[in-house]
Amino acid sequence: MTDELKISPPLYLIGKKIHCWRCSARMPVVTLLAPSVEDMGEEVCILSNVRYLPNELTSYLQKRVPTYKLKHSKTEGEKYYANTCPECGVLSGDFFLHSEPGAPFFPEDEDEEEAKLLYITEVPLSTPITIRASYSMGLGDVILKSAKRI
Repeated sequence: MTDELKISPPLYLIGKKIHCWRCSARMPVVTLLAPSVEDMGEEVCILSNVRYLPNELTSYLQKRVPTYKLKHSKTEGEKYYANTCPECGVLSGDFFLHSEPGAPFFPEDEDEEEAKLLYITEVPLSTPITIRASYSMGLGDVILKSAKRI
């Protein structure tokens, strides 16, 4: 399920390199981490299945990670911003990246060591924005505290 999320700065891009499931090439995977989402209290939200981004954020992300793009998912039956392999172009689905313990954006058992394998950088954002996406809570604070700042 996707929601309209009103996000106030700061907003972070988190990521790491993985191997493509199809061709085994090294590929970057990224997502957004939002510590300040309206009606979420103090929870840090990790965004997934992003269906809508404001133009200025899309431009920033395309320059930074051109392989993160709006793409049709056969599994979802819809388009969403997804990580794609720079070699073969295959989509690496958000379920694989977010939904199982040990996945790139789901550190196992609040494991700071796994979170330290992620990088994090603040997205230049000066005003609140609205994003249409799904979100998870609970591990975002571990990632925010432990990921490598770049």
